[in-house]
Amino acid sequence: MNTINTLSRFVISAFLLLLTTQAFATLNPNPATKEYHVNTDFANTPIVTTDSRRSTFSIALNGSVKSTCSLGSPTESNGEYTHTINFCTFTLASTNLVAGDIINLTSASYSSFVDYTLCIDGNCGGSLAINSTATLTANEGTSKTHTLVASDTSATFSILENPSNLFSLSGTNNNTLTFNGSTTDFETTPNTYTVKVKASTGTGDDKNAEQVITLTLNNVDEATTGVNITGGGKTSINKTVTLTANAFDPDTALTYVWTAPAGITLSATDTKTVTFDTTAAMEGEEFTFKVAVNGIEATTTVTVNNAEIIATAVRKESKAATKVLLSRVSKTVMGRLSHLRQKQNQQSSFTNGFVNGIQINFANSNLGTAFNQVLNANGMSSTIPTPNHKINRWDTWTSAKIIIGESNGTGTNKTEFNLKSINVGLDRRIDKTKTIGFALGLGKEDRSATGTDFTGDVDTTQYTLSSYGALELNQHTAIEAVLGIAKGTHKVNSATTSDNQNSNGYFASVAYRGNMQKGKLGLSPYARYDISRIKMKATDALTNSETTTDEALAIGVDINHTSDYEDGNLTRFANLEYKSDIRREGTTYISQNAEQEISLKLGITYQKGDTNTTINYQRTQSTNNKAHSNGIEGTLRWKF
Repeated sequence: MNTINTLSRFVISAFLLLLTTQAFATLNPNPATKEYHVNTDFANTPIVTTDSRRSTFSIALNGSVKSTCSLGSPTESNGEYTHTINFCTFTLASTNLVAGDIINLTSASYSSFVDYTLCIDGNCGGSLAINSTATLTANEGTSKTHTLVASDTSATFSILENPSNLFSLSGTNNNTLTFNGSTTDFETTPNTYTVKVKASTGTGDDKNAEQVITLTLNNVDEATTGVNITGGGKTSINKTVTLTANAFDPDTALTYVWTAPAGITLSATDTKTVTFDTTAAMEGEEFTFKVAVNGIEATTTVTVNNAEIIATAVRKESKAATKVLLSRVSKTVMGRLSHLRQKQNQQSSFTNGFVNGIQINFANSNLGTAFNQVLNANGMSSTIPTPNHKINRWDTWTSAKIIIGESNGTGTNKTEFNLKSINVGLDRRIDKTKTIGFALGLGKEDRSATGTDFTGDVDTTQYTLSSYGALELNQHTAIEAVLGIAKGTHKVNSATTSDNQNSNGYFASVAYRGNMQKGKLGLSPYARYDISRIKMKATDALTNSETTTDEALAIGVDINHTSDYEDGNLTRFANLEYKSDIRREGTTYISQNAEQEISLKLGITYQKGDTNTTINYQRTQSTNNKAHSNGIEGTLRWKF
């Protein structure tokens, strides 16, 4: 019986405790937990009690009142009275109260709440913690913001580790975490990114917390991009044309659907690459082809013409450009030899009557005569020669040209061109009658052609390497020669073709020159033989290479006059030349380059010490008035 009574009392006590706990569950301050919960702002925190009386209350810490608040009229629910707070004398921030403080709430109307724990925004003190989620997701190529939440709202956040450098903090207390994912791509590793953040309210382990946040990219289905067709353009009849569809899609396999013009049968309609054959009936026509890759369409056009005829015209223009460039290089080097010869003649005329060496003479003429007879009988001379050290020195020179001209063909067919070149060389006299030298050249000729078969630009770039020399047969005659190799590229810019071409070849010139010098006036007639052999390499339209040889004879005369000027010498010179082709490859397309031409060059040279500078103007005119050009050349020479 006593056991039953004891059990009954225990059940009743537990039931009453449960009722009491439930009764205190929504109270604030809560006698059951001894906690007083507030928001950051006192005024937004209601007081919930079992007392309906309206009064004021104070919040005190360690006997010091931190703030006094006035209550409004309560509302009742299930025996609990909710009081709104009208105002408080101090805000929570100004009281310096923190979560976990043990406070007293006192009131003049009802019992005080002693030794209650202050909870702020749900934080009742203890160790600081970061409560916001540590797992995030974002679509590839997009950014993401995330609000960081700590158990203490006054905590300030910072980043400890940021391997990708894609995370940053901003906002109040740095509580906004931003992931800058505008450049991210799901198909490119990595697909996950991490950042370690820290929350802090002061020093000590209980006031600092860390969290590693992981963000995972979501794959977004990307559209097919970069759809285009290669292999179209211009072609000739009786050719196989290959068209290739290009596209990119990182997520979906590519599918192809080709559409061809009526009358053309493709090798397939659902593959990446298709082909078809052109026929004579297609000549002069333009056809449009379409492909849809994953539904994204692209088109290309194929123009059928006689590409071989156009390519042949371009080849001829390229050869014409190469021939002109080689001719200019040869003339430049020959001009250098002419300059050396002129310079030598002037030096010889200035030294007449002088002895190159040490001459032995005797005051007694009889003794001198006897001495000379003994020397002559033994093949000796009374003059001891001295070495000429200048023979061993190298002359260095550079020459630059700009030429503008045009060549006319039948009717309105014509070619306009401009040429720019630079040559650098060095030479020396290896003895009193021989000179050798070497030169490097770079030439560019831009030709604009207007013709029946081809209209467009052919821009030629040519490199040359040459050697040259002169042999003086006697005081008045010499033989001069040039031998060189060349390599060129010919870039085509035209609405009908883009078939670029390449060439290489060699060139040579041999001249027989006479020299007459009277004081400071020099006259030097010459005859010259020129030959060039040019090989045009095969192209897509012209599958065979082609080699041609051009030969020409030229006669001319150089006239010069030298006078003293300030601290140096000033030489005025002129050149008149007639040149005729003796073998050539037919007529050059569009521009019938002059088979016979006359050129006139006028210029001046100023020399001071071992350095001289030359500038000249040259006009070249064909005898049939079909072609002409005007050019300016500057040359700088020095010794080392």
